[in-house]
Formats: sequence, structure tokens, C-alpha cells
Amino acid sequence: MIRSTCLELRAKIGKLQLLSTFIENSMLKFGLSEYQQFQTQIAVDEVIKNIITHADLGEMDKINVKCQEQDNEIKILIEYPGKPFNPVRADSKISPLKQDDGLKVYFIKKNMNNVNRDFEGGKNVLTLIKRV
Repeated sequence: MIRSTCLELRAKIGKLQLLSTFIENSMLKFGLSEYQQFQTQIAVDEVIKNIITHADLGEMDKINVKCQEQDNEIKILIEYPGKPFNPVRADSKISPLKQDDGLKVYFIKKNMNNVNRDFEGGKNVLTLIKRV
């Protein structure tokens, strides 16, 4: 059985608290340990911050977040409009000279078991996978 939760939020830094509450509640619903919840929370928060800060979205653009739990795996699908942009890869918009940005990407990859990015139908789709 697949269990899932969904959230649509505007691409505004002010919406991050709503996202954090959503991820926390979703991970509790899926039975993750406190440590696994924390790891997932850090990764998702950093991904969304990178998207809002660097993906050239307008404040009215929407980011869709869907959490799915099946068997021993949590998938977090993050879909957002715009040109192809990978929020978990340091590129010309995220300076590799800023230690802070490099560490954020490191923590995203370190806290999740897999990170995939696609571009489909004019939308970016990022999938974060956490095995539990």
C-alpha cells in the first residue's frame, strides 16, 4: 500500500515554516525515527531554499511537494516550473567558493539515500529517496 501526503506552496522564503511543518507531520505519519525525520527535514528544507533562491521563480510560482511511503522507502517528489535547474548541484548560480552552499548540497546528499532530477513537460522534478 502506498501512503502519501501533498503540499503546494508559493516560491517564497516566508513559506518555509509551512513546508517544515508539512514534512515533520508526513514523516511522523510514516513512522520515521526522530533521527530519520531530522535527516529528511534538513534535506528537504535545503532543497526548497535552493529552489526559491536560485531557480529564478516568481513569488506566484508554485512548488509541489509529494511524500510517498511504500514498503521501506520514503520518496519526496518536488516539482517546480521554469528552465532546467538542479538544486543539488553546485553550478554557476551557487558559487562553489561559498563554503556554505557546498555544505548544504553535501548534507542533502548525505541525508538521503538517493537524489534524482528530471525535466518533464516544462517542469523540474526532483526525487529524494530515504530508505527506512
